[in-house]
Amino acid sequence: MKSYFENIPLQQRLLFFIVAASGFLIDGYDLSNISFVLLYISKQFALTSLEYGLLSSASLAGMIPGALIFGYISDKMGRSKLMTIDLIFFTVFAILSAFSPNFLVMYISRFLLGVGIGGDYPLSSTLISEVAPSNTRGRYLTGAISLYWIGTAISQLVILGVLGTGPYFWKWVFIIGGIVAIPIILARIKLSESPRWLALKGKLKGEDVPKPEEESKGVNSFWDMFKGRLLILLLFTSTIWFLFDVAAYGIGLYYPLILHTLAFPSAYKTLYGTLAISASALAFYLVGTFIIDIIGRKPTLSIGLGVMGLILIIGGLISIKGISALIAFMLFAGIEQWAGAVTLFYPTELFPTSVRSSAQGFATSISRVGSVLGVTIFPEMVKALGFSISLEFFGSMAIIALVLSLVLGKETSRKPLEETSEGLK
Repeated sequence: MKSYFENIPLQQRLLFFIVAASGFLIDGYDLSNISFVLLYISKQFALTSLEYGLLSSASLAGMIPGALIFGYISDKMGRSKLMTIDLIFFTVFAILSAFSPNFLVMYISRFLLGVGIGGDYPLSSTLISEVAPSNTRGRYLTGAISLYWIGTAISQLVILGVLGTGPYFWKWVFIIGGIVAIPIILARIKLSESPRWLALKGKLKGEDVPKPEEESKGVNSFWDMFKGRLLILLLFTSTIWFLFDVAAYGIGLYYPLILHTLAFPSAYKTLYGTLAISASALAFYLVGTFIIDIIGRKPTLSIGLGVMGLILIIGGLISIKGISALIAFMLFAGIEQWAGAVTLFYPTELFPTSVRSSAQGFATSISRVGSVLGVTIFPEMVKALGFSISLEFFGSMAIIALVLSLVLGKETSRKPLEETSEGLK
């Protein structure tokens, strides 16, 4: 099927891409700011270490039902129709979280905020996958996910701007995040629907338009994903993403705390260090955007998982501190993006149109279980076993994911979705 992007001017392509992918930017903004502001909220709310971990992972926990629900509905109602609703969740509860008087209210607000963010993962990644050209689909998908780190950079700049307003500066950080999402919501109202979904539903006509049965490949319900080869693919994509998120989020959401503890006692230096990590991640993403369609998904995934695992294990063995800790985590945050990009969009290439968003939503939900687990247990593990052993544990998660990828991974680079997706046989 001819790509939707091939039929519109470059300027419109870029606008479509940015609007569709902007949910990743919102995600990056939110997850980055909570990791910093919790250093202050924890004192004001007198949080226990368990409450600290729970609040860090609240939005991630909300993503679990959000991804499942929105992913399933998307296969029934379409991709673009739901892409305003999910960000409305974010906007409303981001602002409400700014007025939280205690741990419980903030947890509930951030959980519901996460429902919206979680819903955007299957919607945006599926839509981009279905409209992008086969030869550069990886570039578009990786570029979309790279907006996450632009969001983190914006978050750090906002924090820099309001840090001097007093101990409750974090309220402004949350409010500004909610306001930023409003123009994105308005822009998404006019977003075009996926032509593949329209073809699946028999709403698109033309000589090169595939028939509904060609898009569904015999997969006609949500439960068909749990049969035959599709079940293996679902378990594979969900498991490697789960393991990746245990390591990536278990470490990544504590960059400010780690830097503050190991390298920089100053709040401003910690913030600058976090900015340096964000810049490194974005730089690696830009490189990944250009190589992912050239060297392929499987090598990109394997390099990312292997190197991030080694960095954590070696870092734990030598007990890194000071500036070396910053350099190590800059490299870790950078190389993990290659693995993170592939684990995130793999399901959109492996499943047929009829359940593509549902599969992406299911894998996202399982991955968020991993991220919640990693974020929640990290402070407790450091407290009980020490920082070095904790690093080695999280590094082992990446190595296990690497082994699974080498055994079960499928190459989808430069191939049309008709070839990469599988159906019931």
